[in-house]
Amino acid sequence: MANTIEKNSFDRAILHIDTTDGEITLADLKHADEATVTGARIVEVFYQIAAGGSLDIDRGGTQAMKLTAGSGGPLVGNINYRQAGVALRGSDTADIGVTVTGTDTYVTIVVHKIH
Repeated sequence: MANTIEKNSFDRAILHIDTTDGEITLADLKHADEATVTGARIVEVFYQIAAGGSLDIDRGGTQAMKLTAGSGGPLVGNINYRQAGVALRGSDTADIGVTVTGTDTYVTIVVHKIH
């Protein structure tokens, strides 16, 4: 599997990440038929982290979230910020960076786009 971005919705993009990607820009989230994306809010994170692996999400180089699985992994879960009406901390205009360590570590990130 390779990193992919589903940008088929005007208000949402879904990032499927299994390898490190240090710079997912707002332009990367834009679908051809929509207006320029001026911001992006991470509202949901689904993850599987292999034993001894980790997942680090940053916004513009500033760490926003880090999860690490112990030796008994895998660590599997979902964080839903949307239910509380909030988003993962960090600047809405900054690039999204994801660092993935460990075989079989991956994350799906749901992003609400701002136009």
